[in-house]
Amino acid sequence: MTESENIKKVVIRHLDRVLPKNWWTCIKDCRSSANRKWHWGYILEVLMAGALSGCKNLREIETLSEVYEARIPDTTLHDLLIKMDPEGLQAVLAAGVKQALREHELPKEEFPVRVTAIDGKYNYSTATPVNQYSEAIGGGGNNELYRHLALRAVYVSSDTKLYLGQHEILSKGSETENLIPFIIRLLTDYGRTDLLEVISIDAGMVSKKNAAEIVGLMLDYIMALKGSQPRLFSIAEEMFQLVSPTLVTKELYNGKQVTRTLFRAVPETTIKEWEHLQEIWKIQTITEDSKSGKIIEEVRYFMTSLAPSVLSNSQVLEAIRMHWGIENNANWVFDVLWQEDTAPWTSRAMKFVAYLRMMAFNIIQRLKTRRLKAERNRALGWKDLFCFFEHALCAFRTLTEALGTAVPALL
Repeated sequence: MTESENIKKVVIRHLDRVLPKNWWTCIKDCRSSANRKWHWGYILEVLMAGALSGCKNLREIETLSEVYEARIPDTTLHDLLIKMDPEGLQAVLAAGVKQALREHELPKEEFPVRVTAIDGKYNYSTATPVNQYSEAIGGGGNNELYRHLALRAVYVSSDTKLYLGQHEILSKGSETENLIPFIIRLLTDYGRTDLLEVISIDAGMVSKKNAAEIVGLMLDYIMALKGSQPRLFSIAEEMFQLVSPTLVTKELYNGKQVTRTLFRAVPETTIKEWEHLQEIWKIQTITEDSKSGKIIEEVRYFMTSLAPSVLSNSQVLEAIRMHWGIENNANWVFDVLWQEDTAPWTSRAMKFVAYLRMMAFNIIQRLKTRRLKAERNRALGWKDLFCFFEHALCAFRTLTEALGTAVPALL
């Protein structure tokens, strides 16, 4: 057996294990009784296959469906997608994450605390408003564009980084005011786990109200601190004037020498309305380009409600890098490979497609980090994995048809 055939078999077993049977029943059939040609389960199965195969548009899914079994026109897929209610997909997404937790794919031993990063994500821009989330940007009425902003949560303190959910932001809304409602929704879905033990956010969502409410929900926070909090920022700058570094690391990254120096300080007195603040971190990063000789220095501050004894110096740096896992390991796949910004399948169904892709991301991520044993296979790129999933899905469909367990294509 060739290595490719072996990987395909691993993918088939993985799909059989992680994709719940009849998961599609969570989505209500939006068609009239007189307009039903394809089986509802087959339509959803083809859409999921499209997400797992990295299809960038509905035309590619139409082509895939023909190879899969029966061709569904892209116009039909479009008309159905814009009517589908995506809410049921959150339950399926959460069930997959909790399955990974039960099966020890997210071991807590990898880090002292469990960290979930929440960050804003601009989805597809449209030339016309498509729903209540469409917010005008630029143009001043001429050649106007409309952006669609959402918050996304990713569990980042494990090699297996998984999406936990998404929260859409209404037009004129802000990340700051939507953070706590999103966390409460996540607690509803994951409250009996400790996946939300620590919430990591960037400076755009930092406020004393959010910090207090996170602690009030019995969680901890790690927050980036910038000039948007001038009083705290000024206190942090003053605190570190006489503080000695606790750790210095050096590494080569993309041909550049990167030196990071960590400083840690505990506020001497309680800061009003930030009584829960336990420690402030300062990280000085110096990047030197050996070819050009150019040196770039950057200083960043972070604050946390974690007690100083919880994380070692090296773990503090790791916790900061974890937050960017949501960009470098998760949103990157959406932006570059699925081309979310330019290829949402249909702009009027962005939320539904986003959830399908988050489910697909988690399925592939769990395979990549936990099921592929050989190091060279774990190093496979996402494009290669998309190809393996496409081939495996078609083989899996053939297998279930032979067993008589496949959802029929036509009614």
